[in-house]
Amino acid sequence: MLEKLRHGYQLPGASGEEINACETTLGIKLPDDYKFFLGVSNGFNDEVGAGYLILWSVGEFTSLNQHELFALQADRFLIGSNGGPTAYGIIGSHYISIPFVFAGPWENEVRVLGQSFDHFISAIEAGLGW
Repeated sequence: MLEKLRHGYQLPGASGEEINACETTLGIKLPDDYKFFLGVSNGFNDEVGAGYLILWSVGEFTSLNQHELFALQADRFLIGSNGGPTAYGIIGSHYISIPFVFAGPWENEVRVLGQSFDHFISAIEAGLGW
């Protein structure tokens, strides 16, 4: 998965303690593959193929997961954006994209990009995250 992310790493990665503290503070459970990524790169900001990807650092999660219509919950939270109108997040076991401004109920705006971090990155690379 990480070979698709050639640039934009935020080094050093987060420690296991930082990741656990983030989960505890926010009451969330990050997928294991995403925790692995955060351990390598504590955030990301760069082009990925045909898409652009900003993934928030562990420290940014608390302040940036305040979107009032897509409220932070244990199984539903945002992890980044495309630097424009689209947010990226996790709902249950799905990596998703969703507009920051909804045209209707947020449930109708969700686009599933994969069930793993690798599939999510492949979707961004293919330009499907917009």
